[in-house]
Amino acid sequence: MEGEVALRREQVTQVVESRWFSNTMLLVILVNAAILGWATYGGSALPYLLVAEHTVVGLFTVEMALKIYAWRGRFFRDGWNWFDFFVVAVSLVPAVGPFAVLRILRVLRILRVITAVPQMRHIITALFRSVPGMGTVIGLLLVVIYTAAIIANQLFGEDVPEFFGDLGTSLYTMFLLMTLENWPDVSDAVLEDHPLGWTFFVLYIVLTTFVMLNLVIGVIVTSLEQEVSEVRWAEDQEVEEVQHEAVMARLTELGQQVERLERMLRERDAIPGTHGAGVPEAVPPVERVGEGSGDTAQPQPGR
Repeated sequence: MEGEVALRREQVTQVVESRWFSNTMLLVILVNAAILGWATYGGSALPYLLVAEHTVVGLFTVEMALKIYAWRGRFFRDGWNWFDFFVVAVSLVPAVGPFAVLRILRVLRILRVITAVPQMRHIITALFRSVPGMGTVIGLLLVVIYTAAIIANQLFGEDVPEFFGDLGTSLYTMFLLMTLENWPDVSDAVLEDHPLGWTFFVLYIVLTTFVMLNLVIGVIVTSLEQEVSEVRWAEDQEVEEVQHEAVMARLTELGQQVERLERMLRERDAIPGTHGAGVPEAVPPVERVGEGSGDTAQPQPGR
């Protein structure tokens, strides 16, 4: 009985880990995204879309059940599986009464496309890994923005209160300047009363937009490169392991053949009269008469 259960679980594992199963679930996720987008238009098709949505949720539930049955505890060791499990569990909660707000979370099912495409998972993993370094750079960027907002308030607050009247307004203006959104309007308003005010804006934009933001991008790119390198290293390790196993199997086979050959030789040598069989006996040397005088060699008669 236990053998049958193990065999059945192995078959289910092969199914959920197969390429066609992953592609099928990816297609279901895309269909679900199309249904959610179509439902925003309402109309007479809404009841049919509701039935299709329930069918999709049923397929997601079956998928989760198969994966949990196949992988058991290994299923919950992966954070992406937790995300899929949460999305499916939220979809199964009736969106009525106090749980009506959960209907908004249906859109999270679209994000399952990230877990279905390995390349997307690598990018998101790299983003999470870059959070510590990116947080440091963003913190430094916020310090620069805060300092520049205070300086701008003190320099231009009285003359241009609509952009630098208080700290909150100055912070918002500094953020807009960093994104280069309508910054000529701000600078033109300041230059009317402060002709040299352009130096402040040029230095601020160069420092934040062209230096600090590029540092954030650099941290993300570095994390992405590390993630890709680790994936390639893992793939190379798998290939090397397969090759190593193949070489070791070949060496084991050759060793067994050598042992069989040695055993056959020992068995042949152990049989009486077979020692040196097949090797011609040595022929006694022939003496030559008149050697050195050019005479032909003649065999000497026995004494």
